[in-house]
Amino acid sequence: MHEPTDTNVTAEPATASVREARIVSLSGRQALVDIQGTIEEARIAFSCLVQPLPDDMVLCTTTESGMHHILGIIERPGSQNMALSFPADATMVAEEGSVAMVSGKSVTLAAGDTLTCFSNKAIHKSREAVVDYDELTAKGTNLQATYKTVRLISQMITTMARQCIEKMKNYIRHTGEYDQVKAGNMSRKVDGLYSMDSRHTVMISKKDTKIDGERIHMG
Repeated sequence: MHEPTDTNVTAEPATASVREARIVSLSGRQALVDIQGTIEEARIAFSCLVQPLPDDMVLCTTTESGMHHILGIIERPGSQNMALSFPADATMVAEEGSVAMVSGKSVTLAAGDTLTCFSNKAIHKSREAVVDYDELTAKGTNLQATYKTVRLISQMITTMARQCIEKMKNYIRHTGEYDQVKAGNMSRKVDGLYSMDSRHTVMISKKDTKIDGERIHMG
């Protein structure tokens, strides 16, 4: 007579292990990996910041529950390009030190919404710079600009200031069509020659007109 067999036997948990695997394919944070010839599903670990690529040799762990996780990349055949991938918001903090980004070629910062920079002092130095904005608002307390040559090209320029002082060695202004100056009072002082040349000249004074000189030539 055979003794009854207990069918409620609990399977023993899998033994946790760490093995080498090869990435077969990727879909977001999920991957198919080849572990010693067996294709298994694996999840990229939260702390694995380097985005894996197909054919990467990775370090894959198997937990006691049988889940596979990719811990890091051991070797990448071919191209050595690398991308850091964060699953959500990320912050780089160096409370007691500095953060430096150094590149032998170029550095690109791209933001889908807003790029914000805060600092006590900012220094930008380059041999050539291109600034292209659809709309720009600049606000500050003091502005000092030193350039060898300045060229402004615009369809319309509007300048508003409480006081404006310009000092130049030579000043040449050319207006193709119409030039108008409106002021409460106007004074001009010329140490040398003051010359005005026009096809027609009209001077209108509501009250007095005074011309004073040692010699006055008219006509």
